[in-house]
Parts: sequence; C-alpha cells; structure tokens
Amino acid sequence: MGLEPDPDTFNPVIVDFYRQVGYLPEAIVNYLALLGWSLDDKTEHFTRDALVDVFSLDRVNKGPASFDARKLSAVQERHMLEAPLDRKVALGLWYLERAALVDSPASPEIASKVTEIVRAAGDRIKVAGDVLDYADFFLPDDRLPYDEKALEKRLRKPPEAPALLAEFQARLAAAEPFDAENLEKLMHAFVEQQGIKVGQIIHAVRVAVTGKSVGFGTFETLAILGRERCVARIERALRRA
Repeated sequence: MGLEPDPDTFNPVIVDFYRQVGYLPEAIVNYLALLGWSLDDKTEHFTRDALVDVFSLDRVNKGPASFDARKLSAVQERHMLEAPLDRKVALGLWYLERAALVDSPASPEIASKVTEIVRAAGDRIKVAGDVLDYADFFLPDDRLPYDEKALEKRLRKPPEAPALLAEFQARLAAAEPFDAENLEKLMHAFVEQQGIKVGQIIHAVRVAVTGKSVGFGTFETLAILGRERCVARIERALRRA
C-alpha cells in the first residue's frame, strides 16, 4: 500500500511524481547534482548546505547524464534515515490525513500513535508515503481486511492454531502492563507452558491483529494497538478462521 516506486519496474522522470510519493526535497537535489557533477570518486551523500559549500562548475561532467531510479532511491533512503523523527511524523500525518485515515488536523493522541509507528517501523519507511503501509492501525476493528492466504496459512490450516490463539487472547486480556517488553515476556512464557515453537503462535497473532503476515515487531504492534483492540481483532479473526 506504500507509495515508493519499484526502481526495477517503474522509472518516471517527472520530479512532481517523487514529491507526491514522499521523496525528500534534499534527496532529489542531492541526486540531481550527481547527474552531472561530482566532488570526488567516493562522496555521494550531501546535505543542501554541503552542496552549496563544495559545488563548483569546474567539476561538472562534459558527458551526457543518465537518470537512474535505483540510485535515486538509494539517495532517498539515506536522507530518510537521517531525517529527524518529528519531521517523518509530520510527513506521515500529511499522507494519513489525505487518505482520510485520521482526522485533519490530527489529534495529539493520533500524532503520538503515528510517532510510535514511525519509530517502530524504522528504515521500513523509505519514503514518506510508506506510512500508508500501516493503515491497519487506523482502521476500525470490524473493517480490518485480511490477507486470505495469510489467514489460511496461519489460522485455518494448522489444526492447533485457533485453540492456541484463543488461549493467548485470554493472556493478552489480563496482561499488565500492556507494553512491548512485557508482552514479549508473556509470549515466551506462553510458548514454554504450551510446549510449542514460537512460530506456532506469533504468526497467527500478527495476522489476527493486522490482517497481514508482514510488518515491524509483533510486540510493538500489539502495544501500539492496545489491549481492547488486540482482543477484539483476535476475536474477529477467530470467527473468520
């Protein structure tokens, strides 16, 4: 659901496209400078201030430049990693508001949740629009879509999955405090008590609460969603399974 283009299959050369999907302006400037200029044979990452300081016409290449979407993507990733958390949150909120996933302007509570999501997602958010990959955090519990293949593989096919998930749901309902650290301890204790492998429960939990099989840490996911929403989503997933 994220907006980052795949450089292997898509190669637009319109600057406005990259602005729309959430590339940082400084990343675009950095890359465009490298199309026809170089400082040396190794330095490729520049802030705008650094470019102003070191740019000179005598180092402009005479040969024609070639646009490389893959290289631009790599430049963007480096700049995104360096961007302050509050800036990435502000950019993420812009996309979530325009997708009508949150109110505009967003409440302090929503801004706090987006901060937790962006922090937990880390380098998974390569362009600002990638925050839309985490739309499941903002959807009503009864409207969460499920990846049917993931549901089949993790909740329907393993005969023990529904019973294990129902038992873990009961543990979650009583967990205190409901934070990532304690929830991780809770799952490890559950796995040991049940005599199972962690994969027999953790994947089912993720699919039940997010509707999909991929994402950042399961325990951070549970903590951000909160107790009531996790319990409600697992209940709904069990009915589907």
